[in-house]
Amino acid sequence: MGTWLVVWLVVGLITAVALLVMLAFLVRHVILLGRTATRMQEELQPIAEELAAASARAADTAAGLSGRSSAKASALRRGRR
Repeated sequence: MGTWLVVWLVVGLITAVALLVMLAFLVRHVILLGRTATRMQEELQPIAEELAAASARAADTAAGLSGRSSAKASALRRGRR
């Protein structure tokens, strides 16, 4: 075996080991990110539900107000005739 062959073999092995180490850290970070996203969703779910309920109440209130205002407007129009 020539010395260049040994050099290229060593460089290839070192590169392969470095890539495997980086892949292992990447997998670790993906797992950590998944756990963090799950925890964030668990913490924000009650707040999102509360906001949805408040939005529904506001929509109902707005619908009630617009219903009353259109009833008043039609009564005013009838009174003008």
